[in-house]
Amino acid sequence: HTAMFAIRACNQLVRPVTMLVPKVTLKDMATIELFGGVVQSATADAVIDCVIEGLIPKELANELCIISLVWIDPRCVTDANLDKKDMYRTNYEATKLAIRRALTGEPTIDELIANRHSIKHDMDDWS
Repeated sequence: HTAMFAIRACNQLVRPVTMLVPKVTLKDMATIELFGGVVQSATADAVIDCVIEGLIPKELANELCIISLVWIDPRCVTDANLDKKDMYRTNYEATKLAIRRALTGEPTIDELIANRHSIKHDMDDWS
């Protein structure tokens, strides 16, 4: 899968350096445009806002790196009702949540063990 760096504008890489990796192969220009536009922008904004808000310490912004795996449902491209503002919002919020959890050790190993049989993967219909 082709990866790209999160940028705010051409030649303006965010800090911490953030690599976006799609979980699906980007097969057409419409999907590439969503990934390289809406998703990339939302991710870059979330990373910078985490620095602004102090979640990512500013003094570590040049020492850390983030690898963000992103899944775009291939059906989005052909959905006439696709709301790019909503797509931006959900990717922005998901990125901030993932960063917060990563930097605060969430979920803890005790939570994972306690919830092993009560929480299922969204796509889990086989167990």
